[in-house]
Amino acid sequence: MTERVSVLLADDSTTIRAMLSSLLGDVPEIELAAVAENGERAVELALEHRPDVVIMDMQMPGLGGLDAARQILEVWPEARIIMNTAYGDEELQSEAEEIGAIGYITKDQRPAHLIKTVLAVANDTEVQP
Repeated sequence: MTERVSVLLADDSTTIRAMLSSLLGDVPEIELAAVAENGERAVELALEHRPDVVIMDMQMPGLGGLDAARQILEVWPEARIIMNTAYGDEELQSEAEEIGAIGYITKDQRPAHLIKTVLAVANDTEVQP
C-alpha cells in the first residue's frame, strides 16, 4: 500500500474523539480526513470527503450511528463503515451487518485491533483477531 488510508471518525464523546484522533494520527499509513461529533455531521462529512474508511459510533444522540450509516450507504453504497460501540451486543452487530457495515469493533478492544481493522477494511482483506 503506497497511499495513506483516509479515515472519518464519528463519536459523540469528546474524550473518545480525542483519544482515537491521537491514536490514528500516530499511524503513518492513516490520515484522519475528518472528525464528526454526531451522526448528522458524520453523514455530511462522509459524503463530502469520501474517506476510505468511516469509524462510526453506534450510540449517539440525535441521529444514531446505525441510522447515519444507513444514510451514507443509501447515497454511497461503496462506503466502508466500521461500527464502534461500547457494547458487544450480538443483536447490534447483526443489525450493523444488515445495513452494510463492513466491520464491528468494541471500544474495550486494544488500540492495535482498531488499527488492524481500519487497514484491513481499507484494503479489502480479512480482519485478523
